[in-house]
Amino acid sequence: MPEDRPARPPTIGGMGASDRRSKRQRASDDPVARYLGQLQADVMAIFWAQGSATVREVLDELNTRRSSALAYTTVLTLTSRLWSRGLLAREPEGRGFRYTPAKTREELLAAFSDELIDRLLGDFGEIAVARLGVRLDELDAERGRKLRRTRQT
Repeated sequence: MPEDRPARPPTIGGMGASDRRSKRQRASDDPVARYLGQLQADVMAIFWAQGSATVREVLDELNTRRSSALAYTTVLTLTSRLWSRGLLAREPEGRGFRYTPAKTREELLAAFSDELIDRLLGDFGEIAVARLGVRLDELDAERGRKLRRTRQT
């Protein structure tokens, strides 16, 4: 397991079953892939690297990295879903669109974190804050230093 992710505590009474992500998705080393799925994370990575792209440009880039080619319609669907979630912006270009990321990778991870924290606080209130404090106290020294550095940026 990667050193920057804590081990998952055992589930109690099937509580972990509420996470609808696939086992493979939950196990990903990439936090973006853990929330979007690997293909959508790969598409976002291309937009972040290139700044903007058309569906055709994304398709060409993805297919240079893969052993089996993706269809244009698959990438169009992935891109459309990312756009409908507000993760991409688009401008008309020719008969299609040119897409740009609506957030940086760091901004997206911060938004995912905020959403998760809001859900945690909404569902469990003060006990969630207390438990978070306990869990932070249990971290090893190196992980605590990493979290403090991240918080300062």
